Amino acid sequence: MRLSEGQRLVRMQYVSKEVSEALVSQITKGFGIDVNIIFGDIGIVADTPVEGIVAIFDDEPVRIDAALNYLRQRNIAAEVLKEG
Repeated sequence: MRLSEGQRLVRMQYVSKEVSEALVSQITKGFGIDVNIIFGDIGIVADTPVEGIVAIFDDEPVRIDAALNYLRQRNIAAEVLKEG
């Protein structure tokens, strides 16, 4: 997958019970970042839904870093898989 300059491919994983609002909406509205979801899945571990999303974040590095820090503070694993 080719990414344009300034884009990052990000994997987010979280336990559903801990996340009540839509993540993508929070990121786009709160940080002004364009987010394009590439893949999403849900698994059940010990009767608890565990969700994952892979998405492209597109904006200035400072804004993307702020969004990633926000996610991590909410106990959402956010890993940059690739940078453009």
